[in-house]
Amino acid sequence: MGVMVLAKMIPEATIDQVQNAVNIVDYVGQFVQLKKQGQNMFGLCPFHDENTPSFSVNEEKQIFHCFSCGRGGSVFKFVMDLDGVSFPEAVAKVAEFGHVDVQINTTVNQPRESATATRQKEILAQVQKLFNHLLVNTAQGEPALDYLHGRQMTDETIEHFGIGFAPSDDQMLRKYLTKEGVSYEEQRASGLFVDRDGGELATRFTNRVMFPLRNERGQTIGFSGRVLGKQDGVAKYLNSPETELFNKRDTLFNLDQAKAAINPDKRFYLFEGFMDVITAYEAGVQTGIASMGTSLTREQIGIIDRVANEVVISYDGDMPGQKAADRALGMLQNARDLRYSVCLLPDGMDPDEFIKSRGADAFKQQLQHVLTPIAFRIMFLANGVDMTNDHDKIAYVDAALAEIARETEAVPRSLYLDQLAERSGVPRDALAQQLASTQVAPAPALGADNPFGAWDDNDMPPEPTGGWSDVPPADPAGQPQTFAKPQTVRISRFEKAERALLYYMLTDSETANLMGAEAVHFPHDLYQTIAQQWQDYRADGHDDISGFTTRLSDEEGQTVAALLSTPWPPVNDETTDGLLKVLGGSDLRQQLGTVKEQLQQAQRLGDQEGQTRLANQYFELMRQLKA
Repeated sequence: MGVMVLAKMIPEATIDQVQNAVNIVDYVGQFVQLKKQGQNMFGLCPFHDENTPSFSVNEEKQIFHCFSCGRGGSVFKFVMDLDGVSFPEAVAKVAEFGHVDVQINTTVNQPRESATATRQKEILAQVQKLFNHLLVNTAQGEPALDYLHGRQMTDETIEHFGIGFAPSDDQMLRKYLTKEGVSYEEQRASGLFVDRDGGELATRFTNRVMFPLRNERGQTIGFSGRVLGKQDGVAKYLNSPETELFNKRDTLFNLDQAKAAINPDKRFYLFEGFMDVITAYEAGVQTGIASMGTSLTREQIGIIDRVANEVVISYDGDMPGQKAADRALGMLQNARDLRYSVCLLPDGMDPDEFIKSRGADAFKQQLQHVLTPIAFRIMFLANGVDMTNDHDKIAYVDAALAEIARETEAVPRSLYLDQLAERSGVPRDALAQQLASTQVAPAPALGADNPFGAWDDNDMPPEPTGGWSDVPPADPAGQPQTFAKPQTVRISRFEKAERALLYYMLTDSETANLMGAEAVHFPHDLYQTIAQQWQDYRADGHDDISGFTTRLSDEEGQTVAALLSTPWPPVNDETTDGLLKVLGGSDLRQQLGTVKEQLQQAQRLGDQEGQTRLANQYFELMRQLKA
């Protein structure tokens, strides 16, 4: 759920009251040492490691923005990102800081769940307690308890994870829940049973060690059961089916406990399975999580991205583990603000094997020896390559250099070249020479780059008086500001014009009025959405940027913060007229592309009449574009 929706759940007057009472500089200053440079305050970003300040706070607009990682928004967004809390909780924290006496329901961010979902949580919580009791306190559970103790699992760990036991009797749970007043339909919807002929229900989990699956708030939403002993034709692990409560795509095992134990660096360790998580916990690693027996999903990545700063992929060191780590790295590229790396255990071991052979301390030390994604790829791509075969070696080197080309910093590039030279046997100088022609520009997240980007001189829109500026101004003492300059990204002049117009629209009322009167449409949906929401916000009688960002989604808010945190030349009629002409050219180019495709189709079909008509349209659009 986005911040825009959350904000509507708290009265706007309350949000405004809190925001007006607290200066973002004062709040952020508790955590970041800020120094005035030009119009902004700068400091080291609290969301990632850096040595050169790239984190800026604009006191006038009451927003923050990091030029490196792209995070940005209002003081509430700062609190949400720093503390991993909901929007209402962030408002409450800022209110407390500013000594503002307001009543805020910090649970309003949770969607109002159905009565059925609430009831199912009650049932599953009751069943979890039953399974745990059967494991710990009954003769039926002794074989399962012996199995867990044999895995060096302590009673404290069993209690911590709420582990239990489901007996062989497939009617025991049915009878128990019926006696407790749980109806047939409620039992059927719980995922604990399977249908038999005639509508009879049988317990899904029998003779299994039961691991409760919990949501982010620690509530049981399902189970995973490990069969006790070997049974032919029976799955080793069995999960609850997907229900109203449980969806394996957006569930991460141990997320609730990992969040509670998260370290100052907000680092999670991603393991292959939940037994690895439990083993790591016994070794003293409390921030382990695991996906639900499937490849990492976009939904799970979104959750990790929201609550953590860093994730270390800690899969088994064997080839299946390496392949799974490579797939996970590919998925993690979709994360916006998350650092990620890989820790592979040596000799193909899994966490349990490593800890038993080398001990818990060695395991924790091993988790600190991580590979960057590029270093991992250099290693992984070498698997199965015959370095005595020139064709195979060249293909490997080309693939590895393409990975190294994504790195923009000189020192890491040099280290990667050393690693590649050692693996391939190709001289480093030759690799460096080929890398120079293999460079591939990375595609950073929107908001992390300079809003203007870089243009060719012959691709510029009409230059306004004062010129376009791509660098921050000097500070009052005349010295250039010393903070990390964002990666300059080449963008089309049409998108640059969109960004410029959006900036002027947000900061100049005359431009906003002009854009509204002429019903200007932005080709990019993101910019159009922001522009429309700004017009609606102004129509309601507001014009403060900081308050506006609280109504936006994360992506929209960070985009606005990025635009407003970079210096732009003053706006005038010449500027807006020129930019609107460029924007109009974007529509013409889209029409031109469509007509060109239709013309090619007419040529393939031998449609002479169509070719003539479309050729005339094409040349007319070209004339308009040149004009």
